[in-house]
Amino acid sequence: MICKIADLLVDVPEDDGLAVRCAPYRWEAAQSVRPQITIQTSQYHPEMYPGLSGEMVAYIESGRLFHRMLPQYQGMMLHASAVAVEGGAYLFSAACGVGKSTHTKLWKQMLGDRAVILNDDKPTLRLLDHTWYAYGTPWCGKDGINENMRAELAGICFLKQAAENRIRRLSPQEALFHLLEQTMHGLHRTAVDRILSFLPDMIDRVPMFLLENKPEIAAAELSYKTMRGEWEKQ
Repeated sequence: MICKIADLLVDVPEDDGLAVRCAPYRWEAAQSVRPQITIQTSQYHPEMYPGLSGEMVAYIESGRLFHRMLPQYQGMMLHASAVAVEGGAYLFSAACGVGKSTHTKLWKQMLGDRAVILNDDKPTLRLLDHTWYAYGTPWCGKDGINENMRAELAGICFLKQAAENRIRRLSPQEALFHLLEQTMHGLHRTAVDRILSFLPDMIDRVPMFLLENKPEIAAAELSYKTMRGEWEKQ
């Protein structure tokens, strides 16, 4: 099954529910093309997931293999929830349970139809023609929230739970630390080296922040005003 995911032609197995997950990304002109990325079930490691269904194993392993091959195309996945607003994509990244999805839902509540959640778990980021883009993909978390679209990467915000809301822009060194913490898991050395080669460009071009927050609309208002304002200065 040939799909177009993050502007790449990807051969995805149709087994174990992937045909349904990837249906919005299926590429109609598939017969005349050669895929750039091929995901093979022979490279799955089901023994790593005792007790999980075949469908969950296929979802996790296909996403892992896609991410492993992304860096050769100036791309990576980030553990984040991504929302697109008026041409810009804003990502909220943190460990599980800190509130990524809660924050993008607050943006959706605040902005209504102006906001579209691109991907609720692992958006793909790619550098194309000197511009960073965020993409929706089929690998999007347990709730299946994603859109087959892209938007220019306007900002990344790392979340921390706190008793009050405050936000600050990260230094390049702090941004690199947080990015590595949320993207490197399960990658081999070659992929890691490639990611390290282009992360400085992302940090230079894309504003990055730390938001200490409570899960409330005031935190979303603060992050929106700050991140949107910084992007408009670029």
